[in-house]
Amino acid sequence: MKLKKLISATLLIAGTSIGAGMLGIPLVTASSGFIPSLILTFVVWLFMYATGLLFLEATLWMHDGANVLSMTNKFYKRKGKILAGITFVFLYYCLMVAYFSGGAPLLSFFLEFFLNIKISSFVSILAFGVIFGTIVGFGIKLVDRVNYILMIGLILSYFILFFAGAKHIEFSRLKNENWANIFYAVPILFSAFGYHNVIPSLTFHFHRNVKLMRYAIFFGSFIPFLIYILWQYLILGSVSPDVLNSSLKTGSPYDTLKAVSNVSWISYVARFFGFFAIITSMLGVSFSVVDFLGDGLNFKRVGKDRVFLCLLTFVPPLILTLLDPSIFIIALGVAGGFGEAILNGVLPALLVWKGRYKYNLNSHKFLFGGKFLLIIILLGAIAVTGIEILHILKLKN
Repeated sequence: MKLKKLISATLLIAGTSIGAGMLGIPLVTASSGFIPSLILTFVVWLFMYATGLLFLEATLWMHDGANVLSMTNKFYKRKGKILAGITFVFLYYCLMVAYFSGGAPLLSFFLEFFLNIKISSFVSILAFGVIFGTIVGFGIKLVDRVNYILMIGLILSYFILFFAGAKHIEFSRLKNENWANIFYAVPILFSAFGYHNVIPSLTFHFHRNVKLMRYAIFFGSFIPFLIYILWQYLILGSVSPDVLNSSLKTGSPYDTLKAVSNVSWISYVARFFGFFAIITSMLGVSFSVVDFLGDGLNFKRVGKDRVFLCLLTFVPPLILTLLDPSIFIIALGVAGGFGEAILNGVLPALLVWKGRYKYNLNSHKFLFGGKFLLIIILLGAIAVTGIEILHILKLKN
């Protein structure tokens, strides 16, 4: 196993996970406190790490180039394939809505800060869609170059923000504990640990190197875990509970990023970090949605067909965001509680169950526990969906 390949696979998995979901975590864990959020984040990481290994096990049964649709079609036929396809589209449209809702206000801030141009919320959402929809429309080369620049900015701003902002942490804020509300944070955490969609591509790209993929899944999911813990440590320790609660009610991380410290330049770095995190996530997700829709509709990924696919990718979430610009947290919660829980929780367990115990396929069993563990994972994923349903009902009342 070459170290260079391991690092490459690890960073791809970590990069897929880290994104807009990270900005929402402290908003939903603030009322519970740092210690409860730390424990819950660890439990969710462990769960998503385990389902990642199950997804790898199922992938190794497939032919090269297979993906979620091929897997569900193999084990659960056409109905399973249709259900997986609908869930995929639902998940990534929810994420796109979150990106629009969280990214447009930051774009508006930068336009005013750098160019002294003030625009309305409506215009900022439209501008956000046009700018980044155009980038995705030009294809992988431009997306890759823009993403590379933004990733450098993301890494630099994160470390600057953490080491500068850590000086303003008030440790008394980290001592608060309230376990009553912690479970409502689970769907958001699920959305922040989603990386499973890249496992098939990486597995075949690295020629089914099982050892490499096992290590890559561990380190690639553990790096986001560490980053999320440090992020919560910074935000919960340096931002007042009133601001965090206000951001949760408005459904946007914008006010939280402004309030990281009383030092203006640190709050500016925080907003840069938030913008980079949202855009790097959105570019990858929107690009994959274009490809997914192109494959499902039998459209080419170039020329007029690509323009149509980009419109199909960007226009629905743009409209939903225009209808409710404060939908950031709700969209992330729905994405995690429904999309991630089904695609990255229920589905891997069902695929492995069918492959192991009905078709008796030769299996790389990366997890102990057999059927009992698969049942626990299924029940856990279903419970997350139940939590999100309860949360939505609570918001309506």
